[in-house]
Amino acid sequence: MGDKKACVALQPEGTEILKRSRSAFCLVLGEKFGCTAEIHNVEDHTTSSFSHSKATIVPEIKYSKQLSNSLKLSVWKDDLTTHKADAVVNAANENLNHGGGLALALSRAGGPKIQQHSDELIKSNGRLKTGDVVVTPAGNLPCEIIIHAVGPSVSPNASEMEINEATPLLQNAIWNILLKTNYDNLQSVAIPAISSGLYNFPRDRCAHIIVSTVILFNEQRNPNARSLEVRLVNNDDPSVKEMHRACWELLGPPDLMPTQNLSNAPSQSILSSLELGNVAVHLKQGAIEQETADVIVNTAGVELNLSVGLVSKAILHKAGSKIQDELKKHYRGPALPGAVLATAGYNLKCKEVYHTVCAHKSKHGADKILYSVTMDCLQLAVHHSYSSIHFPAIGTGNLGFEKEEVSQIMTRAVLDFSKGNHQKKMNICFVIFPKDIETLKAFEKEMASMQKKLHTSTTLSSTRGKSSGFHDTGTPHFVLFAPSPEALREAQLWCVQVLQKHSGEVMINNNHIVYFTQEHHTSLMKLRDRFNVSITEFFREGKGGISISGKPVGVGCAALEVEAMLCQAQEDFARREEEDMQGDLKHMYVVDDSGRRQQIERMSNRSYEKIQIDLDLNDRAVKEMLRKFEKCNLSIVKVEKIENYALKQLFSFNRKRIQAQPQRLYQCVKAQFCNLICRVGFQREYAPPKEQKYGAGIYFTSEVDKARSLWADNGEEYIYFIEAEVLTGKDKRGSAELIVPPPIEKDPLVRYDSVTSGSGIHIIFNGQQAYPLYLITCSKLALF
Repeated sequence: MGDKKACVALQPEGTEILKRSRSAFCLVLGEKFGCTAEIHNVEDHTTSSFSHSKATIVPEIKYSKQLSNSLKLSVWKDDLTTHKADAVVNAANENLNHGGGLALALSRAGGPKIQQHSDELIKSNGRLKTGDVVVTPAGNLPCEIIIHAVGPSVSPNASEMEINEATPLLQNAIWNILLKTNYDNLQSVAIPAISSGLYNFPRDRCAHIIVSTVILFNEQRNPNARSLEVRLVNNDDPSVKEMHRACWELLGPPDLMPTQNLSNAPSQSILSSLELGNVAVHLKQGAIEQETADVIVNTAGVELNLSVGLVSKAILHKAGSKIQDELKKHYRGPALPGAVLATAGYNLKCKEVYHTVCAHKSKHGADKILYSVTMDCLQLAVHHSYSSIHFPAIGTGNLGFEKEEVSQIMTRAVLDFSKGNHQKKMNICFVIFPKDIETLKAFEKEMASMQKKLHTSTTLSSTRGKSSGFHDTGTPHFVLFAPSPEALREAQLWCVQVLQKHSGEVMINNNHIVYFTQEHHTSLMKLRDRFNVSITEFFREGKGGISISGKPVGVGCAALEVEAMLCQAQEDFARREEEDMQGDLKHMYVVDDSGRRQQIERMSNRSYEKIQIDLDLNDRAVKEMLRKFEKCNLSIVKVEKIENYALKQLFSFNRKRIQAQPQRLYQCVKAQFCNLICRVGFQREYAPPKEQKYGAGIYFTSEVDKARSLWADNGEEYIYFIEAEVLTGKDKRGSAELIVPPPIEKDPLVRYDSVTSGSGIHIIFNGQQAYPLYLITCSKLALF
């Protein structure tokens, strides 16, 4: 399925940028890619304009555990009014009167519709009982629905008896929330510390009840149910701490990062990791004999006496005498330097032990032998289809090698090995004895050196530190959490671009600059002074943006702040479009199967759905689609069908107006605008072509290759196409000065429906004349 989580080490420039523009960084990640960042070991010196706005709290994941194939539990520090989940839970009272605490915050952020719907529910059904849950629309909140749950209220200094009496009521409320997620087929729900705070229930007991109820729900839930993430989300440290404590007490340590699963004890944390294609390289402190892996590597002398040497002694002691017996039985006589001899693991937690025989440093070619045994161990592991192998630092003891030499030779062997065509994932781990600090430093230095030598593709998947954020090594880094593997790759690439050392100039292209107010322009002037940079706005040939130049760190900080301003501008624009769409739909009706007219209900902010399509290679249509894109040197990664009820209704209305059959056309878009098009349809601002030769409208092409040439390559990891039904109707050849279609005759009110290039390019001037059918994500085919 692909990873949706990655850990990225920060270089000094990136660390300095995040110190000063942390909030802007997190806001942009969320708006552009739907990602969340968990930042570690970076001081927060934020003076961003976004640190005092609605994005006050930077979302942080404190704990994450997969309880079953279909349910994950996580602990977050975040603001529920800005948290992105399918459902957010409100701690409500029996009258749904949202007058204080979390209820008031959600009601204010979501708008008056929330209280209005709540009042209607009470008017229709009467007061709620403790433990009840009801649902209202989310209004302006970034979720689909609000689940209002009535938890118990206790006295300020409640007795043990009162708390015990209230406990089953709180359990019932949490249980009903979870049942509601099943009923509404939700994939994520954010639950606060219900009944604590204003309702006086002790935090520690509250956390224990919530976590234990989720565990019980998981045990009784249908294993084939839709995947669900239960997020325990609070914005205050005491509640977050209690939720985290309860999870540790009831569930143990959190899940590790995907590349850390070889660690068999939380105390022996992986210190540094690199992803080299299908080869993952790790560095950790620990005792080699305590490791869990397919293969553990030993270092032995030519006599194969395992009682000689610190590593061999430890392995012999742990594995038992049978490991020595097997060596003597199958490998008689002195072994030659360069040999790799395999035995069973016996009492070790491995399938095999590879005993390497090296030469003393004083012998000719000793360094080449060390390289060859390292490489031979790796090749042997691949030959036997093993997926994990753990090495000690071979040669730093009796063999007389310098610690720096050993780290250089062994890491070079691993790097060379990674260049092979490995179809299966291989985890390689260097395990350094905890007291051997000098060897650890030598390997850390080589790992850092390897990382610097790698190109962007490897840098993107580099990892450093622990995923949970509670056992860090002190190295500045951040963990990315993404909704899809593709979003993760795009976010990683963007992070590298904005946090690496800049040349001193950055250009940000985004047409939403035309919606900047005087307040925005004042903010730009303040950014210029704060970061000592030059900021220039531009708009030419239908494309706008901002150019920033100056010293690298200042440019990086200013670029993040500007990106955040543009993201907020485009979100404000999308909200206005939604309101306009709602206004257009207000007087429209749909007819159900029985012929009755029903008014279309108000849209939520998540009024669309993307459904991934199985690419069945036996299907003729799928074959034709793949062939069409392969002709353009593109490989389809995934195809998602777009469902947006409101857009479909508006498109249908325009289809009746224009009275023409739609054409199937393509538009090439940037990653950050894919979801916006799914949400509010096609807009001029989202995908301006390289040149607007035929008018300032919304461009489409009839062929994929034309789309690739019409829209510039923006340097993203993937190329995104939207296949749409477009009502071109009556058309005429366009020209650059057009901002609306030309009149058909003399009457300026009677105009063409679209314009064209005459050679496969079509331009409409009303986004409701197109409906997005499929989002097609592609990668470039390698050319040999």
